[in-house]
Amino acid sequence: MRRSIPAFIVSFTVLPWLLGVAAALAQQTETENFEVSGMVINAVTGEPVSRALVQMQAGTGKAQFAGADGTFVFRNLARGRYNLTASKPGFFSEQQLGLWNAWRNSFQDVPSEKEVVLKLTPEGIIYGEVKNESGEPVEGVTVRAQRWQTENGRKSLQNGGEAATDDEGNFRLAELTPGSYHLSFVPANRGGWVTYDKLHRRKQTNQGYGPQFYPGVADVESATAIELRAGATVHITQALSRQPLFEVAGVVRGATPVGGFSLTLMNASGDMVQRIVGIDPKSGEFQIPGVPAGTYLLAASAQAPNGNGPQELQVQLTATRLIQLKSDLAGLVLILGRGISVGVQVYGGIPPVETTNVPQVMVQLISKEFLQNSRGTMVPPQNGEPRPAARIEDIPPGTYTVEASPNQPAYIASLRCGSVDLLRDDLTIAPGGVLPPIEVTLGKDGAQLSVKVMEKGQPAAAAVVIYSEEYPRRSVLTQTNETGAFSQGNLAPGKYQVIAVKDALDLEFRSPGAMEKYLEHASAVTLQSGGAETSVRVEVQELPERHR
Repeated sequence: MRRSIPAFIVSFTVLPWLLGVAAALAQQTETENFEVSGMVINAVTGEPVSRALVQMQAGTGKAQFAGADGTFVFRNLARGRYNLTASKPGFFSEQQLGLWNAWRNSFQDVPSEKEVVLKLTPEGIIYGEVKNESGEPVEGVTVRAQRWQTENGRKSLQNGGEAATDDEGNFRLAELTPGSYHLSFVPANRGGWVTYDKLHRRKQTNQGYGPQFYPGVADVESATAIELRAGATVHITQALSRQPLFEVAGVVRGATPVGGFSLTLMNASGDMVQRIVGIDPKSGEFQIPGVPAGTYLLAASAQAPNGNGPQELQVQLTATRLIQLKSDLAGLVLILGRGISVGVQVYGGIPPVETTNVPQVMVQLISKEFLQNSRGTMVPPQNGEPRPAARIEDIPPGTYTVEASPNQPAYIASLRCGSVDLLRDDLTIAPGGVLPPIEVTLGKDGAQLSVKVMEKGQPAAAAVVIYSEEYPRRSVLTQTNETGAFSQGNLAPGKYQVIAVKDALDLEFRSPGAMEKYLEHASAVTLQSGGAETSVRVEVQELPERHR
């Protein structure tokens, strides 16, 4: 007969175990209940920033406002790595400023005894007034704070802020990041359209106000830069100066007398500068008076019936012309048509071998005169097309840098338009020109490059340029973490120079002139096709003074 174990014996045996498990669970919960604390400070003065919004990512979705003394604390956190950011109106975070080490400074390991310090940089402000030569305020002038910025290795003048003068001529540009700015002033366009039965020539040169830069010059090359420090307030008084105004005249052909046509004259900043446009709808003649000297894009457009379809369907006809205006310009002829276009073909191997099984490629024509004239297309536009081809339509005449970017692992083996090697040279498009297709050849056997960045014998975080002297447009800019190590794949085979610098925010890394000064201390590598991996060790270089 089997004897049963008394219940009280089981209870006394299990109870210590249960108590031990409970204690272990309590200890584990207590151990995993971590916190992160820190302070938000002014990056310029070091003083606390009160009531800044502090957010914690990494799946927590936690947020809070810092106290009056700038402090904050997040509790009940599990082990892990968390991304902390701070923001407040009138300030910029390191991420918003694009600082090279901003991502590293925003992460915090938990648990950690280190107090987090989040830095906010105060905005800069430029304010002032615009007057005429008599000292009277000028209303409605558009004031822009513009600065040279580098994007994807290209340098261009971009707007940092914009405002219009009020009835007393006052303007205020806030929320400006630290840097060097050029102020441009564009008087209000108070003109309109006038249709004449007969156009009349003027007999004398007029004067008036046109777009200008501080302190009263016609182009940015002659302008005086304003150095704006973080948190600084700068006062500017701009006296608009009168300048000669010229006339642009000619004829537009190809429009119907009933439908007519429209005409615009645009400067490099994208402003329409025509104030009055005179058009004779019967002859197609036009006059645009009151235009200051400068470089412009003259564009005409009209709607016309579609000859291959129903009458109610219309097609857009355009004509464009780049002009350099230094005096009255007459006799221009714009012939309306379907616009300049170029075909784009993508190959998975050496032309003429084609395949529909190729990655999509973004092909862009980036205008060197007027960024707003840039054009682009994705090729092929849709999957399953019998031929991976597309067209870029309505391209204004001018000079373009052509770039191609595949959306899958691959590299650009060649990029051509007829006899022009677009990996080296720009593409010039003449008015009425007919272009051969742009041919993009992809390579999928790219090389692998492993880089180790060192500074004074220690691994270092840095910006790294993989620079090709033979094909500068193949150059790549990347970033290492604090280990100083990274690996870059899908590189075209060839010779490269590897350069490490602390900050490459404004570095034109695809410009031979900008990169020449770094080559003496660069590390040279030769990359082989077939996915072969090459390793290189590179020392951080000191950045030239003007890039600091």
